[in-house]
Amino acid sequence: MGNVCLDRDGFTLGGKRRVLLVGSLFYFRVPRAHWRDRMEKLKLAGYHALDVYFPWNYHELAPGSWDFAGERDAGAFLDLAQETGLYVVARPGPYICSEWDGGGLPAWLFASDMRIRDNDPAYLRQVSAWYDRILPLLREHSATRGGCVIAVQLENELDFYSGTRDRPGYITALRDMAQKHGMDVPLLCC
Repeated sequence: MGNVCLDRDGFTLGGKRRVLLVGSLFYFRVPRAHWRDRMEKLKLAGYHALDVYFPWNYHELAPGSWDFAGERDAGAFLDLAQETGLYVVARPGPYICSEWDGGGLPAWLFASDMRIRDNDPAYLRQVSAWYDRILPLLREHSATRGGCVIAVQLENELDFYSGTRDRPGYITALRDMAQKHGMDVPLLCC
């Protein structure tokens, strides 16, 4: 696909201005056997893209214990989205909300004294471990590398969370981590 650009007028994909209809589809809520069916239904309904959260606590089952196999195979989900002809807006958090336990944050983070969702070095080290797992997968599937991921949303609904002391520092740290991992599609914050 090549270059991806997002400006105030929308997306430009491969040199063509696009208005995209985007529907949500979450691999962690739909059995893997039904992923293709749901994606094909999105296409039939006129959608061009899907947005998908990647819940950290769904993949890191205990500190340092990662699972991206079977129902948790986020790479297979992205491969299928591309096969189906859908673009993807990837939403790896770290916080996703989605009415998901802990907003996708591992429970053990809450038992520590680190400031979650903030520019706290202890928390950011934990986020970095998550990003070290999920961002290379998203980069591999990015539209600039021939894949389907056209944008990555870092964090979610931060404006509704009053515990963040240093929002600019926190979002900048997340952006820097994404760029360190070679993410060259538009980075969003909601």
